[in-house]
Amino acid sequence: MFKSYWRNGWKNLLKNKLSALINIGGLSIGLATGILILLWINDEFSFDAFHQNSAHLFRIMENRRQEGSWQTSTVTQGPLMKKLVQDLPEIKYASRIAYGGQGLMVAGNKSLYQESVYTDPAYFKMFTFPAVNGDPVTALQEPGNIVLTESAATRIFGNADAMGKILKYNNIYDLKVAAIVRDVPPNSSTKFDVVLPFRLYEKENADWIEKWDNYRLTTWVQLQPGANLDGFNEKLKTVSKQTVVPGDGERALFAYPFSALRMHGEFRNGQPSGGRIQLMMLLGTIGGFILLIACINFMNLSTARSERRAREVGVRKALGASRTTIILQFLVEALLITFLAMVLGILLAKLTIPGLNRISGRSMAFGLGNWKILLSIVLLTFLTGLVAGSYPAFFLSSFQPVKVLKGPTVAQRGGGAFRKTLVTFQFVISIFLIITTIVLYRQIQYGENRPVGYNQDQLIEIPVRGDMNQQFALIRDEFSRIPEIEQVSAGSDDLLRFGGATDGIQWPGKTADQNFPVTLTWVQYNWVKTAGLQLAAGRDFSPEYGSDSIGCLVNEAAVRRMGLKEPIIGTLLGKNPIIGVVKDFVANDPYQSPNPMVVFLNTEALGHFFVRLRKTANPQTALVKIEAAIKKSNPTVPFEFHFIKESYQQKFNGIRSSGLMLNWTGGLAILISCLGLFGLSSFLAERRTKEIGVRKIMGASAARIWFMLATEFLKPVFIAFIITVPLAILAMQQALKHIDYRVELQWWMFLAAGVLTTLVALATISYQGLKAAAANPVKALQTE
Repeated sequence: MFKSYWRNGWKNLLKNKLSALINIGGLSIGLATGILILLWINDEFSFDAFHQNSAHLFRIMENRRQEGSWQTSTVTQGPLMKKLVQDLPEIKYASRIAYGGQGLMVAGNKSLYQESVYTDPAYFKMFTFPAVNGDPVTALQEPGNIVLTESAATRIFGNADAMGKILKYNNIYDLKVAAIVRDVPPNSSTKFDVVLPFRLYEKENADWIEKWDNYRLTTWVQLQPGANLDGFNEKLKTVSKQTVVPGDGERALFAYPFSALRMHGEFRNGQPSGGRIQLMMLLGTIGGFILLIACINFMNLSTARSERRAREVGVRKALGASRTTIILQFLVEALLITFLAMVLGILLAKLTIPGLNRISGRSMAFGLGNWKILLSIVLLTFLTGLVAGSYPAFFLSSFQPVKVLKGPTVAQRGGGAFRKTLVTFQFVISIFLIITTIVLYRQIQYGENRPVGYNQDQLIEIPVRGDMNQQFALIRDEFSRIPEIEQVSAGSDDLLRFGGATDGIQWPGKTADQNFPVTLTWVQYNWVKTAGLQLAAGRDFSPEYGSDSIGCLVNEAAVRRMGLKEPIIGTLLGKNPIIGVVKDFVANDPYQSPNPMVVFLNTEALGHFFVRLRKTANPQTALVKIEAAIKKSNPTVPFEFHFIKESYQQKFNGIRSSGLMLNWTGGLAILISCLGLFGLSSFLAERRTKEIGVRKIMGASAARIWFMLATEFLKPVFIAFIITVPLAILAMQQALKHIDYRVELQWWMFLAAGVLTTLVALATISYQGLKAAAANPVKALQTE
């Protein structure tokens, strides 16, 4: 029986080549999109799944009551871990982690930068990073050891055995390679090349590491099997009260599951409020809608051709075929088309994956060896075939043989209104995706064009490696001899990202509900002038004023949030008088308002040098001289620099890739919709050949006939536009409301989407409309 179904299905495919090509093409694009989205979502959910203790791992976080609402912080104080281990028996292991950034590794004549982290020994008991040589737990107990990944060991020592060898870290410490672990998997949220003992970090940061008002570390715990999380969190609240610092507001520590962090890592008013899971749901929804558009094409073309299949159904029913048999026949045909589309879709997906990986920075691979992906594709194919073929099967099998065999007109009833509804729904989705793309594109542009608050042109940031931070005065003197350099300074942060914060700052009139975190940073003399920042009041740090060693700068956001009153200059923050107010500038997130910031003077070790070139200077010539000046005192340190302007633009790479994803899906939705519109217009123009012939004989012009056909097909587009605009306005307002610096929705964004869709649809149907209008009416009527 099924053999005859397949045979008849092939015959119908070959008989109706145009509709078959349109159906297979539309479904293959939809299924390829579905496969790519499946791979993307699978890649997201695979992150950190390799850790064997994942179910028992938790990140210690904190909610703080600030100005009437709860704010969630992911960083903790230095002494917290030791107190938790001492007071809470539910903890099996605990570890802190601090990111060391690009650390300089020197071994013999080779020197290179590697991504470094500091951790406690228990880290390797908690997280699954298998050892190849040595024991990383034992290795991290001594501050003179270092742990390398396999690839880092090869990069530093070549093919020689790295175990036991000595390397110099940051030109300061001689460290012994005491263990080697496997490379960090690409689907790990934590990335590192080398791991350093946390005892070394404590030594480097002895001035704050034991203070309870300084939040810089990530603290992880592994609970005992069977430990009650709710009870553990209640105990953490008690610890919060015991570690409160005078002036702190209400605080509450809590343990958040490691397995939920990536997908549900966003918090609002102290409660989880989504995260990447929302993007996964959006991608899944978009993929489902694109596939649904392709299925609608199949339904439309199948029911539009119902007149041609009606006699076949009537004859088969007259010969004794049941309705169930006919339904199965049409479903098998749909599954056959879907199977062919899936083969083509798999090929399209494999061709697209390399480009998608380049855009997104991922390493997705498509292989049928993954049974989950394979099963998902099989189910996707089967479900798509059933959805696409269901309505045509039930619609066509409902024809009564007696009525059908009397004449062709009865088979036309019932399908027109439903087809128009389906076409309208297709364009609702397409127009919505186009509006979303336009708004996202404008939002990206809005952020890129936002005034950053300082002069990024000709400004270079040089990361401090090794012991360069101890040689700032020497390097500054060398720079002063380079005529292309206008100003030199340094800072603990790179102007684009600021990390450290505290809620322990005191100011006159501070109230309990003003216990918000304040960003702290340290800089050298002439920081404001070198960075090109603007002063709202006061002055920059200057060696001409000896009192600047206890002075500080604040930004305008700090003045507003603290409620400081005039005169601001001279106001004490703790024991530090304000000497200047810096106008707000963009840092960290270019779409959010600046955080309150306090800037202190530090004439010793800092992590970034800033160099401002003269406007007339040739950057390449200046860079050669700058490198020579640094190499003079640091010959083993590889020269590294970044133009601030270029680094700032890289902040938009993530949102640009999201924009490209939306452009891609929106374009596919329009393409598939227009494929269906082309097939539908082709068939209906063919069916109305005699009507068009009569109209031409009665004097209708080709333009009039084209306008008649175009008007009929554009009605669903206009209706879809009217339906979509209010939905899109609501959706875009919700999407943008949590962004401080956001674009305003404007009427032209919606009109542009409508005009674009109309033009594409018009171009699609014009071919068939003009062809029908130009046809010879004699040929159309010669059979009458």
